[in-house]
Amino acid sequence: MNKKYFLFLLISFFSIVGLAQTIDIDGKIYSIDTLDNYQVGPGTTYTGLRLKSNTRLDVYFLKTALHHPYVTIKTTLARDSIYGTETPSAMATRKSKEGSVYFAGTNGDFFTTSGSYLGMPIGGCMVDAELATMPIARKIFSFDQNKLPYVGEITYNGKLKFSQTEYVINHVNHLRSTNELVLYNRNNGKYTRTNSYGTEVLVELIEGESWKTNSPVKAKVTKIEKNKGNMTIPSGQAVLSGHGTSQTILDNLSLNDTVEISIGLTLNNEITAPFTQMVGGDNRKEMLKNGIVETSEVWNELHPRTAIGYSQNKDTVIFCVVDGRGVSAGVTTKQLAILMKSAGAYSAINLDGGGSSCMYVKSFGIMNSPSDGNERAVANGIFAVATAPNDNVIAEIKSYTPTIQLPRFGVIMPKFLGYNQYGVLINTDLKGVSLSCAPDVGQILEDGRFVATGTEGGILTAHYNNIETKLTIKLVGSAEVAFRLDSVLVDQRSNYPIQVQTTIGINTMDVLPAALSWTIRDPEICSIDENGHLKGLKNGSTTVVGTLGDFKDSLKVIVEIPSSGRMIGDNFDVENWTLTASAPLNAVLNTENLPSNWTHGAAVNYVYTSTRAPFIKLLRNAPMYGLPDTLKLIVNIGDINITKALLSLRANNAASFVSKEFTTIPKNTDTELSVAMSELFDATDIAIYPVWFDNINFYLGAQTSGQAYTLALKEIVLCYKGVEVSGLPSVLLSQYEVFPNPLEGNSLNIRIKNNDAKLLQAQLFHLNGQCVVSQKLNPENGMAIFEVGKLPAGTYLLKIRNKETSETINLLIK
Repeated sequence: MNKKYFLFLLISFFSIVGLAQTIDIDGKIYSIDTLDNYQVGPGTTYTGLRLKSNTRLDVYFLKTALHHPYVTIKTTLARDSIYGTETPSAMATRKSKEGSVYFAGTNGDFFTTSGSYLGMPIGGCMVDAELATMPIARKIFSFDQNKLPYVGEITYNGKLKFSQTEYVINHVNHLRSTNELVLYNRNNGKYTRTNSYGTEVLVELIEGESWKTNSPVKAKVTKIEKNKGNMTIPSGQAVLSGHGTSQTILDNLSLNDTVEISIGLTLNNEITAPFTQMVGGDNRKEMLKNGIVETSEVWNELHPRTAIGYSQNKDTVIFCVVDGRGVSAGVTTKQLAILMKSAGAYSAINLDGGGSSCMYVKSFGIMNSPSDGNERAVANGIFAVATAPNDNVIAEIKSYTPTIQLPRFGVIMPKFLGYNQYGVLINTDLKGVSLSCAPDVGQILEDGRFVATGTEGGILTAHYNNIETKLTIKLVGSAEVAFRLDSVLVDQRSNYPIQVQTTIGINTMDVLPAALSWTIRDPEICSIDENGHLKGLKNGSTTVVGTLGDFKDSLKVIVEIPSSGRMIGDNFDVENWTLTASAPLNAVLNTENLPSNWTHGAAVNYVYTSTRAPFIKLLRNAPMYGLPDTLKLIVNIGDINITKALLSLRANNAASFVSKEFTTIPKNTDTELSVAMSELFDATDIAIYPVWFDNINFYLGAQTSGQAYTLALKEIVLCYKGVEVSGLPSVLLSQYEVFPNPLEGNSLNIRIKNNDAKLLQAQLFHLNGQCVVSQKLNPENGMAIFEVGKLPAGTYLLKIRNKETSETINLLIK
């Protein structure tokens, strides 16, 4: 692409986002945070700003260089008709085709919101040199065939000429009234929508002609219909429709006659340019005219707003949207004009606002936050359109942030955009970009990220194939540094790089953990290497402290090491679960009717009665031990017809649970309902742990009325990759760790995860249900010793109760 266009746009934005840190809007000083600033298409840059005072304004700009050879500006009607509405994104998508891509724009006119003509633009609207609606007493924004922009008020003068006589065309499109002559084009829709009291004449442009304004066009009569009405309007053609005296005029025409049609439009009583596109604004004075902000005719309420304007030399068009009616307060038209002027506009008008205000960019969608909560369907839109040939080859790359501020030892991997040779954005997250820099600027880590190890800033070079782009690194003297998390749960299987972060402005980025000095309060629990990588050594908890200059922060580290690659996380002790079910089922949760080969588990027993959407749901809000890779719930549904089951888990860093659906569960057999953590969560993020179990919900199909059914749930098994599976699955529930297991001596250690436990009741049972040992235990520092004495070798059930819950654990005695 031609780099001078992007450079021009970038420099022009520095007037508000680079050099100025504040802006005065109608007497109130706002600080400026630049959220985004990057090229989105040929000659077009998008900028998102957050302005903060005692109120906040979220402001969005598009700037398009009109002299760029592969961009133009076009108006678009909703569904290509003056009647009806459509969202701006849908308009752009529908209109785009190869060589004409509507890649960025906003909503347009105020429009009729009720009655028979819903969606009709109230102001003047023109699409490709064909008027859609009349520019009556409202300000317009228009372009001519040379891409020159205009604002002001337009007057209309339409003429029909044949047989050396001129006649007045009263208006273009919409309703035909008494004695009126109306020109209908395809912007009216597919039909004229007229009644039968008149004559309608279909005309087609003579070869070599095209529809235009302020210059006559010649057309040939191809069809005449009298006293019929509602004539079809083929694309590219037009219909002359007359009633009364105007019908008499049209009755003088014959097939193949040549007529001359003139659509005269005069801007501000002096300019008669060849206008091709037009969008309408409000009925006040231009809010910004020739560099002067309008102060007398001001729309003084704070609302979301949309504006469009152009620079003093008319080489740049500027779109603007300001959010309102929410965290962003909205603006008056005077404040909107000040914002437009600060962005380089010389003249500008106010378009439809409120819930209609919307800025669209093809590669990203809706850029602002519409006050309705969603993008509103509107009457029309105005867009920057790429006219370049189709080309999907990357010819230029740019960083979203060409200037990056970092503290020393700050770490970042910039994100890149890819453009073809015409400046069309074809990749919003370009992969395969490598970085390089001088040693005194920083280093490139093994994973490709840049770390600012130098004492000064400098140039960071990005490479993609044979393409390069330069980024500027600026070191900040001081920045707040903190650990991303207050606590982490780890095990012995992998190293966790402690995430140290800093915030500069609104941007949060990593700091190299190797730059910190580390201490561990209990080095038996975990280790940390020189790179700030943490690893569990022994079950328990401790605190890790990191220091970098004046910065010091601490991190609670909890270590939970699985004793087996497959562990029982819960054995469905009925005292720990809550049952909810459709009331007519009269379902109960107990241990009756379990499969004969099960030594533990719970059963939901019920007698089926027909009811609407029957379900059985079991709830237990409990954390899973350690960092399991997979959770498996063992069930036996007997003869029950299950239409689906939803197993719901919650990440530790989330407020709501997510679910996996199971639609095929075999009957009368033990079935594992398996869910990998990576299916529901980002398992690479340590913050998701511990994962919490929330519920399992079974949806029932048709069954035999009056018949008894049993839904059996045996256990929840947790699986840990890379850990050897022992001969007997260890049982480690949410509250207790029991070791050694298998037991070869007389004393069993019980570690209590909840150190608040004051008193425990421990009981050991034969599998036949006989209690062989029972003791009350007083834990100290989270530990208790259960003296079981000498017992015959075999499998036992250990039941541990506290005041609120109980757990049952398989214990193997050798």
